[in-house]
Amino acid sequence: MKIKTPCLAAMIILALAACGAKEDVAATSETKEIIFINGRIYTANEDRAFAPGMIVHGDEIVEILSDELLGMSVDEDKYEIIDLEGRLVLPGLHDAHIHPISAMPVPVCSLENTPMTLAEIAAYSSDCTAQPGMAEGDWLVVLAWNFAAGNQPGEDFKTIREALDAVSTEQPVILRGSDGHHYGVNSVALARAKNADGDIVGFTKETLSTDFADLAAYIGVDETGEPNGRLTEDYALTAIDAGSLLDSGLAKSREAPELLMKVTLPKGITSFLDAAASPDTLDIYDALRAKNGFHARAHLALYFDPSEYGDESGTVDYATILNKANAIREKYADDPLIEADFLKLFADGVLEGDPLSDPPMLPNAASSRNYLQPIYEWDDEAQWVRVAGYADTSSALCENTRAEIAAGNSPDAVAFKATNGFHPMQCLQANGVLQHPEQMIMDYVREGDKAGFTWHIHAIGDRAIRTSIDAIEAARIANHSGAKHIITHLQLVRPEDFDRFAANDIYASFTFAWASRDTQYDATVIPFVDRADGPNGMYDPDGYYFSNVYPAASLRDAGAVIIAGSDAPVDTKDPRPFINIEGAVSRSIFGLPPLNGNQAISIYDAVDAYTINAAKALKQDDIAGSLEPGKKADFIILDQDIFDLAENGNASDISETNVLETWFGGRKVYSSGE
Repeated sequence: MKIKTPCLAAMIILALAACGAKEDVAATSETKEIIFINGRIYTANEDRAFAPGMIVHGDEIVEILSDELLGMSVDEDKYEIIDLEGRLVLPGLHDAHIHPISAMPVPVCSLENTPMTLAEIAAYSSDCTAQPGMAEGDWLVVLAWNFAAGNQPGEDFKTIREALDAVSTEQPVILRGSDGHHYGVNSVALARAKNADGDIVGFTKETLSTDFADLAAYIGVDETGEPNGRLTEDYALTAIDAGSLLDSGLAKSREAPELLMKVTLPKGITSFLDAAASPDTLDIYDALRAKNGFHARAHLALYFDPSEYGDESGTVDYATILNKANAIREKYADDPLIEADFLKLFADGVLEGDPLSDPPMLPNAASSRNYLQPIYEWDDEAQWVRVAGYADTSSALCENTRAEIAAGNSPDAVAFKATNGFHPMQCLQANGVLQHPEQMIMDYVREGDKAGFTWHIHAIGDRAIRTSIDAIEAARIANHSGAKHIITHLQLVRPEDFDRFAANDIYASFTFAWASRDTQYDATVIPFVDRADGPNGMYDPDGYYFSNVYPAASLRDAGAVIIAGSDAPVDTKDPRPFINIEGAVSRSIFGLPPLNGNQAISIYDAVDAYTINAAKALKQDDIAGSLEPGKKADFIILDQDIFDLAENGNASDISETNVLETWFGGRKVYSSGE
């Protein structure tokens, strides 16, 4: 029986006189309706209304109850009644940016993003990789390395290379950074590097200026110019034959596909966007579906690297890419729980530099202006670096030094530093790179839009964000398209681009846990963007970074729709939605002062970013994202009221919220007590 009117709903629940009933009405279907009472149900509807109860029949919500419809009894033999005991109920959460396969809790060597000294990294890695079943082929792999904090040198090890040489001098060792963009390797791995001719020449000071000159910006070096073991981005991984290691642990995930639900359900996630779905991992979804164990509404953002489909002239075979994507889309066309209707594109890399390299590695995210060249020094008391000054790249000294370097006559680094106080390579100027040539980005976005796919674009630097908006805008015009695409991360956005999100119906996707201070991490970013040697240090309220970092409130005020995602397992395998919500409303999750509190959003905005707004971005707001009659009964029950916490000055407690129950399609699929 499907109830269609509030009056009839009232008869079933209360036998209220308002509907002319004087007796309980018996259920007429074999399936009992479930009546939830005495709750605080956030509907996430247009009015952002709360309700005390609701009726669920089968997999749908039949009715949202008002106070007026509660108060009398029903026949408990005919209806299942669940007393919420005042608990807060939210629509099932939508994680609009997650890598669920990589986040599965399989046994691997993992540093868990914990800041460690080089000595501690060496000790853990040696112990863990020696255990049976932890090698990936001939590689020793350690995951979730915190590249931006810890890594302090000591008497035993000065570089990550030396630390990993202590793990093995016979097998290649690799640390995979917790963000998927940074890596640490040992000498054996560095020695495997093949040049363009396929010859094994290794990464060395000499080959970085010859065979691998195009990769030099992504390979950290010590003060002598030799590689220090740090690699940024995936470009160098191909040279050392480590590309397949991006899927470390995949075989173990295939053996236990049910672990996929361990990622989402305990956190109240009932819908998600797999933000870079590899065609090679889809068998895990298929295995779980075959077992009827998949309790989520998933959208797959299929990832194809367009540069792998290009010829020597740079012409990309977009037809082949889109034919592959369309075949996967068709495969899931009739699946009610999985849709492969998104494409993923990386517009740029990341905004972290490396202050522990000499010279410091610059960020590679595409910036609208050149990165600064900070001079770091070690602070024994803080056991971390601080900014002592800057190299003046516009000086006559640096102009002459750049000319010498360009001519192949690099100055002696030790003598130059002794005289000038900084490394000669710090005279170089760079503003990062787009992941692909700008025209390739424009063309790929246009062709994907034309084929009916929705784009999920990684863009971190302000130039990459501008380019992504340009590409979406041009595609919509060329294709007369009304598609609404997503740009994710948005770490640094130019104010002049704020209005363009709403003008082009672009969803603004944030991981709000990162919109907070982290002093060690911030030292790898802010000094490259703004001077950090002034009276305000790194956190200058007038600085370009501080003013425009993760500008959620500014984009919301400009009319953009804000959505949220965890990017797990980046930073942590835990999708941590309530830590993200706390970060959204307070801009702080570490007990430190806010990171530009002007960009905080309300608790309603933050919850909507995880519910109705994300449902719109995933094109399923007709069935999910809010608790309304006719929609699927996807909802969660929490152990505390996050609205009350935020509105009464206790936002710092939101991160402690736990999910008591997760309901999907009218069935309880997770309980914290079971």
